[in-house]
Formats: sequence, structure tokens, C-alpha cells
Amino acid sequence: MPRPRRNPFYPLLGIVGVVFTVTSMSYCLSVLRGVRPETAAGSGSHPIEKLMDRHGTAILTGELALLAIATVGAIALDQSAGERSRTAQIRERVDERTADRPAADRGTGASPDDGHGAP
Repeated sequence: MPRPRRNPFYPLLGIVGVVFTVTSMSYCLSVLRGVRPETAAGSGSHPIEKLMDRHGTAILTGELALLAIATVGAIALDQSAGERSRTAQIRERVDERTADRPAADRGTGASPDDGHGAP
């Protein structure tokens, strides 16, 4: 049986998940510094903190949407690959059973014990 293809959504999920984690931690730090100014280490704010203040919610929402799309894509691709695998296994079993039958029964689809004889 051939080796199954790799799901391209898994690396995407990993990358977007790590970026989402870092972004959410930056956003939380930005919110914490906004609520408690005494937690700021220095007087100047970092450019990432300014970015999170202005666009943090939009960035997190976009990353969350990417995570949702990638998750649905990964599940759908895994499910369709599983269906193809199950279909291939069923075909192999049918081929094996067909090869085991006598030549006279192969074309008719009848089996030696199909119930036409004795009640």
C-alpha cells in the first residue's frame, strides 16, 4: 500500500499557532502596561507595543481566522484521505474474494452457496 501524503495544513497550523501565541502574549503585555503603567521597564515604549495598542485586536482576529481555516482544512483533508484509504482497502478485499472464486462464478456474481438449492 502506498505511503499516505502529508497534510500541508499541519505545518501551517504550527506556524500560525506559534505566531498567534507570541502575538497574544504581546497583546496581553500591552494591555497590562496600559492598565498598570508602573510595570513598564522604561519610559519609552517598544514598536511592537505601539503596534499592539493600535492594531492588536485586528491582528489577533485575523490570526484566529487563519487558525480556524487551517484547522477545518486539515480535518477535511484527513477525512477525505481516510475515505480514499478505506475505499482502496474495500476494493482490495473484493479483488481477493473475486480471485478466490471458481471461474464459472466470477461473471455472474453468484456464490456456490447462494441459497438457490435447498431451502
